[in-house]
Amino acid sequence: MSDTALPKWLADAEATYARSQEAEEARKILAVRSLARVRAGRVNRALDQLDITPIVPATALEGTTVFAPALLVEADPEEELYSVHADWDDTEGRVRLTLGHYWGENEYPGQRPGRHLNTVADVVHARREGPNSKPERSRPNKPTLRQIAEEAAQWLPSDVTSHDASEITQLLSGLAAAVLCLADTVTAVNDRP
Repeated sequence: MSDTALPKWLADAEATYARSQEAEEARKILAVRSLARVRAGRVNRALDQLDITPIVPATALEGTTVFAPALLVEADPEEELYSVHADWDDTEGRVRLTLGHYWGENEYPGQRPGRHLNTVADVVHARREGPNSKPERSRPNKPTLRQIAEEAAQWLPSDVTSHDASEITQLLSGLAAAVLCLADTVTAVNDRP
């Protein structure tokens, strides 16, 4: 880089660009934080509809983008029962139970996916059966390729103003959706990835 100063017009444009980038980053962070609050609200409403009072409700941790699932039941090592949490499954658009092992966090860290929550009986069954070895195949809310492509095209970067770039992005989004749908179909037919 040379020692010459930038012309005033270019320095002003660079400063404006930097401010717009900061604003865009802040918008993205707020959107993710909002998504965590929405997930927590959905989980807590679903639990309320089933008259389930969690030990710890689902929350979006304040000042972060982290969503914490609701704790429904603690693990019981003596009875070999798993801890049960209520999490939001974005793919299926409903509550999925996640399970922590009764051995403790050192032996089996984290939560594993279990069945979807439809009734209180699902919590009882999940405590005993543990995590799913294989994900459920139901797909009631599967979007069409057109919907996926349209949604993906809406998230164009704010600095893209070219009509050609917009068209190319929409076409690539549609192609990606088609490939993902094909992969889903092959997985479902062959019962393996």
